[in-house]
Amino acid sequence: MSRQHNIQRAITELFDVVVIGGGITGAGIALTAARKGWKTLIIDKHDFAFGTSSRSAKMIHGGLRYLQNLQIKLVKEALHEREHLLKEYPHLVKPQPFFMPIYKSRLSKIKLGIGLSGYDYLTGESSMPKHAEIDLEEVKQRFPQLKTDAMVGGFVYYDAKTNDARLTNEVIQEACDLGAIALNYFELTTLQKGNNKIKSITCEDKIAEKSFTIKSKVFIAATGIWTDEILRKFDSNDTKKYMMPSKGVHLIVSANHFPKDCVMLLPTANGDGRMIWCMPWDDNLNVIGTTDTDYNEGNDEIFILENEVKYILDSVNAQLKEKKLTEDDILSVYAGIRPLLNDNDENKKSNQRSRDYQIWWNNDNMLTISGGKLTSFLSMAENCIKTIEEKHAIQSTDNDEIIINTLIDNFKHRYGVKNATLIANIAQEELELTQQFTGYEYCPAEIIFFIRYQNGQKLDDILTRRTLISYQMKDFDEDLVKTVSEIMAKELNWSAEQITIEINLYKHSWKLMHSWK
Repeated sequence: MSRQHNIQRAITELFDVVVIGGGITGAGIALTAARKGWKTLIIDKHDFAFGTSSRSAKMIHGGLRYLQNLQIKLVKEALHEREHLLKEYPHLVKPQPFFMPIYKSRLSKIKLGIGLSGYDYLTGESSMPKHAEIDLEEVKQRFPQLKTDAMVGGFVYYDAKTNDARLTNEVIQEACDLGAIALNYFELTTLQKGNNKIKSITCEDKIAEKSFTIKSKVFIAATGIWTDEILRKFDSNDTKKYMMPSKGVHLIVSANHFPKDCVMLLPTANGDGRMIWCMPWDDNLNVIGTTDTDYNEGNDEIFILENEVKYILDSVNAQLKEKKLTEDDILSVYAGIRPLLNDNDENKKSNQRSRDYQIWWNNDNMLTISGGKLTSFLSMAENCIKTIEEKHAIQSTDNDEIIINTLIDNFKHRYGVKNATLIANIAQEELELTQQFTGYEYCPAEIIFFIRYQNGQKLDDILTRRTLISYQMKDFDEDLVKTVSEIMAKELNWSAEQITIEINLYKHSWKLMHSWK
C-alpha cells in the first residue's frame, strides 16, 4: 500500500495498539500484536532501525560475559531466543563460531572452560555444536595472523550473527503482511490526555510536513535510547532519568584481513580486561568492535572520536604478527548507543550494568518498555503483549495465511522465499532491474523492493540500513548514489530539486560513517 493510503487509514481508524518506536523492540511488538489479530500501527520519527537497531554488534547471542555478572536468567532467555531466531529467520540469523584464546594461566583456562560449559548447559538442545578446546598447533593453523607466544591454546564456541537493520525491517514487513500499518518519518509531537488516559496523539509526517491525529486503545513507547525524550512529552514535570546509555564504536574493514569462517576474540591493549572481536559479516566485510563507554550526548547524530578508533586498532594490532591494520584499511565506522536502564549506581562502569529490560504502565493505557538485547526482542514483545492482556480486553481475530509458491534462487539466500518472490515480481516489470550495480552485489529490483515493502524513504535508508553499500563505500561513489536516487525518484515522485536535497543529506550521513575527530 502507498504511504498516503496508510496515513489515511491511520487517521481514520481506531487501533488496538500504536507502537511508538520502530527499532527491533517495537518491530517485535508490532508483529506479535498483528499475529494476534490486533489492529496495529507502528511509527518512528526517523527511519525504521535508524538508531541502535542498525548500529549493534550484529550478534545474536546469549552474552557469555554476562555470566560473569551472574545474569543467568538474562543469558538463558537470550540463548533460547537465539535458537528460535535461527529457525525463523535462517537467511538473516546464521550460526557463527567464535575463537577465544587461552593465555599462560591455568586458572584462566579452568574458569573459561567452566563458563563455556555453563553456556552450553543454559542453551539446552541446540542446532549448533557445543564448545570445544583446540590446542596451540591448531590455533597456529587456523589463525596464522595471531601472535601465539603467550598462548597455550583456545576454545571455539558458537553463537550467531545477523544484519540487524534488515532483520528489523523484515519483522515490520511481516507485521504489515498480517494487517499492521507502518509509518516511518512520522514523529509523535504531543499527547492528548484525560482521565488518566491518552485520548489521542498528534504526529507530524516529516515527508509531507503535515500533522495528523491518531487514536488507539493502548499506546506503547518502545523508543530505546529516546525513552527519556518520549516520557518528557508524556509528563514534562517528570525529571527522572530512566536511561543511562553506553556507546559502542565499530570499524568496518575488508573480510580479507581475517579468517572468514570464525570470529577472533582478542584482549584489549590497555589492560582494561575487555575483549575486541573481529567478526566476518556479509558482502565480504568484517566488523571490529567494540568500545563500551558512558554516553550522554545527542542520539540523532553520533560522532566517532579518534581515540576510540585508536583503542580498537591498537588492541587488534597488538595481537597480529605482521600485517597491521591502519586507518587506511578502514572502509567505514559506526557507533551504536546501548539502551541501558538507569540502575541508580553511578559507580558501575557501563560494561557492568545490566542488559535486562523493564515494562511499566505510565497511566491506564500507555505502556513503556525499555532496555534489553537485540537477541531477546520476540520474548520481550510477548511479555509486553501479555502485560497489555492482563489489563485490557482486546479481541483477537484470525488472519489468512499468506502463501508464497514461487522460489527464486537468486534472492532467497539473502531475503528468504517470500521476499525473493516479491523481488522477482518487481524484476518482471523490466528485466534490466536485475542487473547488478558496478562494484556492489545489489540490483535495482532490490532497491524498489525496499521502497515498496520496507518503507525506504531516503537514500540513507536504502544504502545504510536496507543494504550494506554505505559500509563498503570507502570513497563516495557519485555514480552509484545518483543511480539509486533516480530509482527512488521514480518510485517516490521526487523532483530534480528533491534529488539534489536527498543526495546532499545522504552525503552528510556518509561522511559521519567515514570520519572521526
